[in-house]
Amino acid sequence: MKKVIRTIPDVPRSRLPAVMLLAATLALAATPVHSESGISWQDLSKDEQSVLVKHRADWSSLSPAQQRKLRSGAHQYLQLPPEKRKAVERKHSQFEKMSPEEREKLREKYSRQKRHD
Repeated sequence: MKKVIRTIPDVPRSRLPAVMLLAATLALAATPVHSESGISWQDLSKDEQSVLVKHRADWSSLSPAQQRKLRSGAHQYLQLPPEKRKAVERKHSQFEKMSPEEREKLREKYSRQKRHD
């Protein structure tokens, strides 16, 4: 006995575009959508915007998680007293001057220290 498997029903040529559109629509409907939405630049306070100004041009292309992390860092920075802010600015300036390899070593060192704390 020969087994016949039908994968696509016979569709008249005139209806093929409609069937293909329906299939594409169903495929898109099945695609998972990220449930979290990003933070618009306008939703940031003026102080947050001034701290994060380097990220303005690419803000909308950052993931919502990256946006939240940067906003959190800006909020923490804004809570610091002026002398602590200056220290953070100096360290950040030093970090930006490092090579990618030096930055990676520093990240690894920080990660190891954080695990031991």
